[in-house]
Amino acid sequence: MNYELIKFNSRGTAVAQLQALLNSKLATGLLVDGHFGRKTEAAVVVFQSQSGLIADGVVGRMTWTALLSSRAASDSLNPQKQLAAIAATYIGTKETGNNRAGEDAKLLEIFKADDLVINGETDGYPWCASFVSLCVQKLCTRSSYFSSLNAPREPSVWRFSAVWAKNNGCTIFSSSSAILSPKPGDIVVFTFSHIGIVESVRGNKVVTIEGNTNSAGSREGQEVARKVRSLNIIKSFIRLPYSNDGLARAR
Repeated sequence: MNYELIKFNSRGTAVAQLQALLNSKLATGLLVDGHFGRKTEAAVVVFQSQSGLIADGVVGRMTWTALLSSRAASDSLNPQKQLAAIAATYIGTKETGNNRAGEDAKLLEIFKADDLVINGETDGYPWCASFVSLCVQKLCTRSSYFSSLNAPREPSVWRFSAVWAKNNGCTIFSSSSAILSPKPGDIVVFTFSHIGIVESVRGNKVVTIEGNTNSAGSREGQEVARKVRSLNIIKSFIRLPYSNDGLARAR
């Protein structure tokens, strides 16, 4: 890796990668915008202090090395992988057609996981984002790592990724990131306005669990299904910020 020296007021891809790493390590809730502002500087100082480095807020080779080695250690824990296990319990759940839940209890649960009501009805619209919202809600209830997270109630892919994820300090990175790579439990946003959850990684492909899909992989399907997706149709991955308190209890 090119250990680019960055500090207050730096801008660019390296800063965005730094912010993503700090969010994954410290649950800082930084906006990953590529601008090294005062909040980013403060988070760097905290990380440097915890890592036994000179806490000057300047990111050079030693700070980059500590961030990357620290990330590798925490990846073996991966508390977010439980999200994939939650999603898997819904595989095979089917709508009646035209985005209608009918009497299916699991579909009704999915549609009620967001705040959208149309003409008094909670269903009748594409529901892939609602499915992911429901799974994250359940994760927040079941895991102390995410109990302080403001769980999503989003009916649209755009709002989930562009509004909720950014406002809640999630780490958002592309499939071509040189710093972060997908792992089980990450949320995956596709280039064709569709969203799902990573179950496993197979080289340059990811196995996902998605709502509102079908055997062809459409975003207008009728069921929750397991899919194998290529990285070239993936816009971004979303990694949830977890609580340091939960991490301390696990250790």
